Formats: sequence, structure tokens, C-alpha cells
Amino acid sequence: MSKKLLNLLLVIAMLAVWVPAALAAPPAQEGQDYIVVADDWLSKLADKYLGNPLAYWAIVEYTNKKHAEDASYAEITDPDLIEVGWKVYIPSAEEAATVVTAAPAAPAEITYATQQTTVTLDPAIHVDETQCFHVMNLYDPLVWPTKGGPPKPHLAESWEVSDDGLTYTFHLRKGVKFHDGTELNAEDVAFSVDRILSIGKGFAWLWKDVLDVGDTEVVDDDTVAFHLNQAYGPFMATLVQLFVVNKDLLVANQAAGDYGDFGDYGLGFLNNQDAGSGPYWVDVYEPGTKTVFRKFDDYWGGWKPNQVTKATFLIVSELATQKLMLQKGEADFIEQWHAVESFEELEQSPGVVVEKDPNVQLFFLSMHNQKPPLDNEDVRKAISYAFDYNTAVTVIFKDAAQARGPVPVLLPGHNPETMQYTYDMEKAKEHLAASGIDPTQYKLNYVYVSGLESEERIGLLLQSNLKELGFEMEMQPEPWARMVELSSKADTAPHFMAIFHTAKYPSPDGHTYMMFHPNAWGNYMSCSFYENPEVSSLLEQARAAVDTEKQYELYGKAQEIVADEAGALFIANPLHRMAHRDRVTGYTFIGVLGYDLTWYPMQVK
Repeated sequence: MSKKLLNLLLVIAMLAVWVPAALAAPPAQEGQDYIVVADDWLSKLADKYLGNPLAYWAIVEYTNKKHAEDASYAEITDPDLIEVGWKVYIPSAEEAATVVTAAPAAPAEITYATQQTTVTLDPAIHVDETQCFHVMNLYDPLVWPTKGGPPKPHLAESWEVSDDGLTYTFHLRKGVKFHDGTELNAEDVAFSVDRILSIGKGFAWLWKDVLDVGDTEVVDDDTVAFHLNQAYGPFMATLVQLFVVNKDLLVANQAAGDYGDFGDYGLGFLNNQDAGSGPYWVDVYEPGTKTVFRKFDDYWGGWKPNQVTKATFLIVSELATQKLMLQKGEADFIEQWHAVESFEELEQSPGVVVEKDPNVQLFFLSMHNQKPPLDNEDVRKAISYAFDYNTAVTVIFKDAAQARGPVPVLLPGHNPETMQYTYDMEKAKEHLAASGIDPTQYKLNYVYVSGLESEERIGLLLQSNLKELGFEMEMQPEPWARMVELSSKADTAPHFMAIFHTAKYPSPDGHTYMMFHPNAWGNYMSCSFYENPEVSSLLEQARAAVDTEKQYELYGKAQEIVADEAGALFIANPLHRMAHRDRVTGYTFIGVLGYDLTWYPMQVK
């Protein structure tokens, strides 16, 4: 059991277990000084000397009392963080009992365990799930997504759109404070937009050819206007990925860099701290290990009793360990990427809730359209007909729907007329023969997240199906961070890559333009490196259309062509599952990546 998780156990539980534990504890002893050594943590010391790991609060209280009189004792401000060489005081059982019976109410703290190590504190860079919910807990967007509907006001209280669809004017909420206490205004919004466009990473491609640096006008302190180069139908939807940074803080802390007067645009500064106005600020940031979020007392939304005051994002590489931690109460949430069987087991575990929601998600395998033999359309069609979809959706994912093209069924703008491949080995062999390809001359590779059982099982199924066509395929497990790196360039991307693509904003644009327009190449969703001028034109027209129905018509045509050309292997729209302890309430699945893991709406019993 980790030191972090032991210390997060509810103090209130001490009231129920301390007295009987004290009776069974080792023989009573006098209070004593103790010097912290490597691998010590407070609950471990409490267990050793007081017979109960939950009595760590007594060590905190008595050590801090001693510190007030004698500075040679440590001052413990965070029970999770003690250092080698600290002098602490371990009270006697009798002394500890007096502290425990008067212990404060348990803090509203939660722990989220995941194996995904990609993190960032910079809203100009975020793109995947863990990066997204880091940013979403630390910063505020202008608008907030809703489940199945249009975005709602957030930093922006209201807005107007010009008749030609080229100007969007937003009226900002007053009195919003950044974490350093300064107030957010329109200058910060304009700076944030220009910064994202200049850096050109993360979700910057959403506004490529639509907004240029300088196109965001500061009308007054509380009003900002976006002047678009062309009408852009999904614009409002994309703003759920635009987060506002503290301009003055980043300018004051910029280093030399490639962005003229703005130096490095604060990239170095945001490597280890945030510059946001969100409900939480970063207390501890150790990439690859953990992030600790703490409540921002002056958050404009206010606070209610029992809302989460501290959340720990903890890297736990083994999925089995995550599951055990949740069952034992050492973690409050575990990531969604567990196998269905794990969630079914967790449903039977006392104290665990498994949330199940229809998902706005596509599970697909990229097929590298520029890498032989997948650069041959007939080969891609052969593979699409050779795949066993029924096993994938009913056995591996369970309760999933088979995907019909790239846009999830529940996402507005999905085209139900898009062709859907079925397992048909006869057709598969016909297309393979038409391709003129000799499958024995190629060794294909399938890249998936190491340790992720569902993706491994999909790979084994594909491997078996391809064998019937004569193809040999290598299974290549990789850490997610490595997969993101491989997918960024055509010459390093694999033949197949397993990808869960949850809606990043409420529009079919994210499952069409983001995946199949060359402007989006370089992100993991577009690693099929598909290119068709007709599809590119349709997607550009769809983006420029002001009328929603016209947008959907154009996006729908693009979906039909991409599916007909087997641009990727579209497998499933899975059910979304999330497991958490029943002491946490208020979890809400919205269907936009990362937003369900914003801590602010949650409460701890």
C-alpha cells in the first residue's frame, strides 16, 4: 500500500476503529521523538507504534504542537509529504486517543488512478484525456459543453453572432480571479487565443485558416470579439477547447524563445505550474508520478459543503493494481480503459459504483493510407471485410454498437446512410485478389497501449482474421506517450493503431476533419494519413456553412466517401464505463473528452 494512499484514508474512520484497535495494540509506551528515514510515511509509523495506521493524524497534531514550542520538530502541513531527517513526535496511545476523538471532519479528498502518463499544465498543448482533465480543472473556457446540446455560458455570460457569421462577440463574467488573485479580463482572452495560434500545437488546428493572430479584438475590459476570416459552423462548439490563461503572469515569467516579443510564450513557466482561474490550482506536479490539485478558495463559482477540496492524479501502471486499490478504498476513481470483465467484477464489489452511459466515442484502428500495402484501397477493403465485428462488439466490448463510419451514432451530424462493413471472407478475398498484392511479402504491425486488455484482444482478433488472408501481423504494445509520438509523422506511424476517439467538441467536425483532412495530420486521431481532395473540399465547405443542416449534409457526404474507401477500420461505439467509490457523488458524463473528470461538481460523503 502506498504512503500517499494510506494517508488519504478518511480520518473519520478513526472514530470507528481507533478504540478497538488501541485495545489490541502493542503494549502501551511513552511518547517519543522519531527521526524520519527513507521509506517512512505517517500511517506506517502510526501502525508500528500505535497499532493503527489510521491514527496518523495524532502524529501530525502532536508534532505540530511540539514545533510551536521547539523549532527542531518538523511542521507538518501536508500528511502526504514528510522528508527524511524530519524530527516528529509519536504520542503514547493515551495521548493519541485524545486527539482522535477530537479529530476534524474528514477532508473531501479523492484519488484518481491511471496508467496514462501524458500530462500538461498548458492549455495550448493539451490533446488527450489526461491532458484535457488537467487543463479543465485548472482553467476556465468561455463556454461549457452540455450533454447532447449546445455549449452553455461559463466565462462568457452571453454573446452575439453577426448575420454573416464572421463576428462573435462575447460578454465576460465580472470578478473572475486568477489563482494569483488578479482579475481576468478581455486582454487575457485575446492573449490566450493569439498564444494558441502562435504555438500551433494542441487544438490550434481547430482555428487554422479561420482565425489569425490579432483577429481577437478587445472591445473593453469585459467584451471580446472574434473576427473570423470565413464563416465557420463549428466555431461555438470548438470553444469548449479554448481555455484562458493569465497574460500578465506569463509575460512576467517568459524566457527567451521563438515568439518575438513574447519569448517562449510562457511554455517553460507552464512546465511546472498553472496560470489559470479554474476551481483548482496545482500544489504538486511530478510528471510520470502524480499531480495534486487543491481547491482555489476564491473561485468565482463559489463552494458548497463537501465539494472536492483536494484531488490526486496518481500514476499506477498496472491495471490490476488500480482495480485492487479501488476495491480496498485506496483510490476513488480508476481510468475508463479497463476490460469490460473488470467492470463487471467491480459491480459486485462493496462500496464501488460502476457508471454506464451511452458514449459519444469511436473505437477504430487507423490504417496507414500511405504505407504499403495499405496505400491500396482494395487491400483496406479486404481487411475491412475480413474483420470479425460481431466478436469485437459483443464479446470484447459488450453492449457496444458496431460503428457505422467515423462519426459515433449519438453525435449530431452522424450519417445513418454511411456503409457498414460486415465480416465476409469471400468479399475480403475478392478485394485482395483485385489489389494484385501478395500478402506474404508484407509484415504488418499493430500498435496498442501496453497492458490495455481490450486493445490487445482486438489485436489478436485482427491477427487471426488477417492470417486467413495470408498476412502476418506483429503485435506491438507501447506506452501511450510513445504512441502519440509515433503517430505524429507519416514515416513513423504504424500500419494499424488502436484508438479510442471520444468527442473533443460537440460537432461531427471532430470525427471527420480531425481524422481525414491533411491540415489535422500530426495528431493521433489522423494517423491514417488519409487524403482525398474531394473529401477535403467537402469538409472545408461544411466548416464554412452557417446553416446547421447544410453542415450536416456536407459532413455526411464526407462520411460516406471515407467509409467507402475504407479510410480506417471503424469498429465500435462502446458503452462508457467509469468506476468510483460510493462516497463520491456528482459524477456526470457529458460526452466530451475529459469533462466528466472535472472535480468541481463532485462531493464526498
